[in-house]
Amino acid sequence: MALIEALEHMEWLMAVLFILGAVLVAIECMTPGFGIAGTVGIISLIIGVVVASRVVSPPVLMGMIAAVLLVIASLLVWAYRSATRGGRISRTLLLHSRLDKEHGYSSVQPEESLVGMEGVTLSMLRPSGTAQIGDRRVDVVTEGEFIPKGTKVRVVKVEGFRIVVERVDG
Repeated sequence: MALIEALEHMEWLMAVLFILGAVLVAIECMTPGFGIAGTVGIISLIIGVVVASRVVSPPVLMGMIAAVLLVIASLLVWAYRSATRGGRISRTLLLHSRLDKEHGYSSVQPEESLVGMEGVTLSMLRPSGTAQIGDRRVDVVTEGEFIPKGTKVRVVKVEGFRIVVERVDG
């Protein structure tokens, strides 16, 4: 009678260990690193297998292990879908706002107003260097030609941070 009661308690212990281990391993798979949840989950699964090997027959034990692995896999699939397809995890953890020109954000100050303006090179342009355009000192480039210091130049185009100049004849 005492043996039967002990085995009944072992069955509950086995079930609790398997469930706890599966949940903790799934939590560990969703969080970065290898931490306490993963370690305790793996230990719980191992102890659950040891307890189960004393309580159930080998075919039932294999079925239980397969069921636990299936639960872990389905939790991972659910977490992946929730994180990637606009699910709850995706809405909670991912940033969805955008910083684009339509909303007034730009990483480059607009320099298009410099096109057509003339200035003087402050350093030799080979093909990049510095020039004084209006009242501003700016980094400029040429289309490949070398321009000596002190030469008059004109801004021909602006592409983001790149201000392209050419020599002014005369």
